Amino acid sequence: MNTPLTQLSRSYFNYLARRFPVMCASDEFHFIPRAQDAAGYYHRLEDLDASAIDECVDQLDVFCREFSRLRAGETDLEKTIDLELLNANAKGIAIELKQNRVWRHNPLLYLKIIFIGIDHAFNKPFDDPGERQERIFERMSSIPRLLNQAACNLDRVPESYYHSAKAMFNDGRQYLRHAVPALSAQGDKPFLPYLQDTFDALRGFEKFFDSIHPVPDEHFSTISLHSSLKDHFSSDRDLEEVFQIAVDEWQDTLEKLKEIQSKINPDTSWQRLYHGFYPDVNEKDTFSLYRLETERLRKFFGRRGFKKDELDSPLEIVTTPEYLKSVRSSASFAAAFSSDPRETSFFYITDQFDEKDLKENTRLKKRLLREYKFLTAHETIPGHHLLDSKRRRLTNTVRRQIESPLFYEGWAYYVETLLARENYIKDPMEYLVDHKRRLWRSARCQIDVGLPAGFITKKDAVELLTTSGFSTREAVRQIHRFQLNPGYQLCYSLGRYEIMRLKKAYGTRMGDEAFHTFLLEGGELPFHWIEKRLQAILQPSGK
Repeated sequence: MNTPLTQLSRSYFNYLARRFPVMCASDEFHFIPRAQDAAGYYHRLEDLDASAIDECVDQLDVFCREFSRLRAGETDLEKTIDLELLNANAKGIAIELKQNRVWRHNPLLYLKIIFIGIDHAFNKPFDDPGERQERIFERMSSIPRLLNQAACNLDRVPESYYHSAKAMFNDGRQYLRHAVPALSAQGDKPFLPYLQDTFDALRGFEKFFDSIHPVPDEHFSTISLHSSLKDHFSSDRDLEEVFQIAVDEWQDTLEKLKEIQSKINPDTSWQRLYHGFYPDVNEKDTFSLYRLETERLRKFFGRRGFKKDELDSPLEIVTTPEYLKSVRSSASFAAAFSSDPRETSFFYITDQFDEKDLKENTRLKKRLLREYKFLTAHETIPGHHLLDSKRRRLTNTVRRQIESPLFYEGWAYYVETLLARENYIKDPMEYLVDHKRRLWRSARCQIDVGLPAGFITKKDAVELLTTSGFSTREAVRQIHRFQLNPGYQLCYSLGRYEIMRLKKAYGTRMGDEAFHTFLLEGGELPFHWIEKRLQAILQPSGK
């Protein structure tokens, strides 16, 4: 039915798909929806000229006014939720463009668009080779323009972004060099002049970039935390409440860690136990281990109410693409863009960041081994992969295209706790690893909220992370990274807390399976709207 809501949402998503074709087709940009019309623009790159950004902010304001206008006259609960979701999504984009001004200080924005855009042009589904070749040529032809816009736009670049961008330059070039033989073998030799122009444009931008004097991370701050929590995530909690939730989680988790440690070995610390733990596994190859674990989780949770078609959604476990290694964690999920059966999702693993840093690589591989059950559950089943598979199948077109960081990370953190609750893990050392990860999540939430709000000092923040098992150097690095992306780190603890709260209040009347199905089939909604939906089905009008 072509209702005003349908027309307006279609106009909104199509506008964003045209304005941000690469960002909409990727999950690397958490504030941008997965606008499906972007599949029609695999030949285009973003226009990030300052005037285009201003026009976009103005247009987002127009959309917000229209969403509010329709919302004022709407009485249907589900349509009201859709309008609120659209409004929050538009406000989240405006926060990034107008308040955080990400296009003014983050060079990674431009580099991600370039390399992800080229990857999509190469690999997204196509009907004939000529179509694929054409979109590769057109995107590559747009790279000099986008890099010129970057040179005009960037003014204050934090050190963390500066060094990550330098690494991404090198990784991206390697990615392109490795693409040459594959394309040449397929007869795409006309591509080579475009590749040379791309290398020239990258070299020119890197020369400009080398002239930039980065700003120390601690001198760079954004002021959007409160706005992100209220307007983008649509949370009705204030910063003090969120901080206290994290503090309570910290204290509870620390007590449980000490209990577990005393039962395993009362003569040592839980940190020593964690770092000395090596699971007894038959698969010593990291990728084989994670593939086997994914299959085990698929079968296990298939017996606990999750639908087979969503559990069996295509997934490949592969090494992180070269151009993303400098910006992705060692284990991360990359969702397919559409429901096209030719697309697949990826579980990316990086088990070596620097060939020369043997100590760091050894530490990384040990962590991937210790935490493999939890990392796999978080990123694949029943975490991000299952959640994304469900989202992409929703019949509601608004909820199919909008992800919520608060729900997304809250769900993935919540399902980690199901491993213990459902007796998937039984070894006391695995319980210790589980709670160590919980401690880290609560530390991140306290830092994300506490530093900008003045609830803690930087010294307190460092202590939280060193207590969680990190070195002082790594703790400082994490803190700086958190400060550059305010609001995202709180999503894990707050999101899980909200799911647990709703489960305690309503789940006992529904049962776990029905509760999980209800959450997933509703889309990634703000939690107060999930509660209203629960109340509507459990407390029908007139009763």
